[in-house]
Amino acid sequence: AFYQSTVVIEAARGTSDERLTIDRNDGTVTSVSSTAAAPAFAAAPQRTMTAHGIMGIISLLRGPYLVLITGREVVGSIGSSTVYRASEIRVVKAAAESRVLSGVDAFDEATYLRLLDSALAVNSFYFSYDMDLTSSLERQQQKRQGAGSSLALYKTANDEFFYNKYLAEPLIAVAASNPSASVFVLPVIHGFFECRQVMVRGTAFNYVLVTRRGRKRQGTRYFSRGADEEGNVSNFAETEQIVDFAAPNASSTNPDLAGTQMSYVQVRGSIPIDWAQVINMRYVPKLNVTVEESRERFNKHMMRLISNYNDVVAVNLVNKARYEKPMGDAFAKLSQEFKSPHYHYTHFDFHKECSKMRWSRIGLLLDELAGFTAKFGYFKIKHDPRALSQAGEPLQLQVGVIRSNCMDCLDRTNVFQSELARVVLVKQLRDVGVFTDTDAIANFTSMRSMLNNVWADNADAVSCAYSGTGALKTDFTRTGQRTKAGALQDGRNSVERYIRGNFFDGERQDTIDLLLGAFQVTPGVPSPFADDQTIESKTLVGAVYVCLFMLAYALLYPRGGHWFCLSNFVFTTSWTLVLALVAYTVMKSHTAELLNWPKLTAYPYRPAIMRANSTISLPVLDRLLSSPDVKASLRNDEIKKSWPTDKKLA
Repeated sequence: AFYQSTVVIEAARGTSDERLTIDRNDGTVTSVSSTAAAPAFAAAPQRTMTAHGIMGIISLLRGPYLVLITGREVVGSIGSSTVYRASEIRVVKAAAESRVLSGVDAFDEATYLRLLDSALAVNSFYFSYDMDLTSSLERQQQKRQGAGSSLALYKTANDEFFYNKYLAEPLIAVAASNPSASVFVLPVIHGFFECRQVMVRGTAFNYVLVTRRGRKRQGTRYFSRGADEEGNVSNFAETEQIVDFAAPNASSTNPDLAGTQMSYVQVRGSIPIDWAQVINMRYVPKLNVTVEESRERFNKHMMRLISNYNDVVAVNLVNKARYEKPMGDAFAKLSQEFKSPHYHYTHFDFHKECSKMRWSRIGLLLDELAGFTAKFGYFKIKHDPRALSQAGEPLQLQVGVIRSNCMDCLDRTNVFQSELARVVLVKQLRDVGVFTDTDAIANFTSMRSMLNNVWADNADAVSCAYSGTGALKTDFTRTGQRTKAGALQDGRNSVERYIRGNFFDGERQDTIDLLLGAFQVTPGVPSPFADDQTIESKTLVGAVYVCLFMLAYALLYPRGGHWFCLSNFVFTTSWTLVLALVAYTVMKSHTAELLNWPKLTAYPYRPAIMRANSTISLPVLDRLLSSPDVKASLRNDEIKKSWPTDKKLA
């Protein structure tokens, strides 16, 4: 309910009569009982609205805004707990109507809201009201044993995968002093969730696949790479495969299976060193790898994995030659220096081993890892079928994890993880007697098709979040074989990734930084959205449009009456040469100015001279006709006069 000076939030679930109040002037969040609040809010509110959950509160220039889940749909269950997908999320102004902005501040506020709406428009946020969806089944069991099952969800949530933690901080602060207000804190994950019923010879169970994307070093493909100083890696995600006989729709002729759940966890993440791919308008970006300064980052990352998952096997899928070779060499070097009995490293050149569509050769890697797969096992728990919501009895634990990566931790990683999951699934079903010793997934057509599609959908979801496109190689994941149609689709996605990475992902990185709190809005500081494109680059862009217009005119209205007339040929050739000259100038001297860089946070490889270039003017002949070294010298001499820096234009 929205009153003139306060917003009041009342919970529709739980037994508490607490209400949250938000001061519309200073954004202060407090909790009061409904009895105490009744006299103060007896008057009719200005407006009311209903939501299915609060992702949190974010403060912008005008004041506080509520981030509300206003649409949801059931996507499945784990045990007796229902899981929802947020189908609609709205950013609602909680600031007082009297607080208005003008000029640059009004433009910035509108930009922040547009970025937030874009970040929240994806269909990959999931939550549950009575289950900690941020934690695997095994981690949930450990927390129940350590602290009991009465703790609020946010207190048991896994900090890495509590995706809305930054937004929820004002609510968590209130709940910390008043536990009754914890009902307002709803942990949300970002990633993928799918639940399918499987029937095998009269035994029904749910197959659940959930991927939780980490929040501590999140971003887009080219602007978030490697590990930070705390050992957090880009595109880190935990994928859990659950075989659920505790679901309400599960059934079996074997009473011992009732209430049983089995879980297997894998993780992925960027190579944990200091590295980057710096966009430069070329199809293959410039690769920067810093090995010596990466040792501490690498060690912190691996020690955290060992602390969370016990033993760790790192599977590196990058190429052993050419462009990706420095990455493989750096990973191998730091792995060799990392002395721990709980860590093992292996390198499998996916593209070389599986070239010419020999996808069955991934079995070589699975055979190599068979010993670790058997040693690590999987998590298995037995619940009382009459009290599924109560803590069960763990029968076995998963004592290690396989960490896989390629360059993006997308396409090759997806193929490998899906194949490894199938190997473990067969073992799980054999162990509980659903499969015989000779059964395989290939013997059950509907089950095989379901697995193929679920894992391909998971690949697309993770890929869209990081690269902006669907995953590559999903034809193999969906059908079990590589096809020419799939290769063509991969080509289309690759081109789209190039365009997005160079010309759109800077802003997409800003949306993520704003949502996760990497950038926090501070009133009174200069606008981060100032136009830093130079006069030269704007002129060149204009010249490109003029050339394209002239060429289109020649195509639609050819001189001399037809396309092959001499005058039309000369006209078209002339403008094509001008376009080529402009493109050459852009590629040689102005690429960085025309690319899309993040603006909200400091990106270390963004050229610092871009803001100085607007005052620089070099002779046209020097710019167009001199050698690259001469042009660089001339340009840098001019730059240093107005903006001293050691960085050069990309």
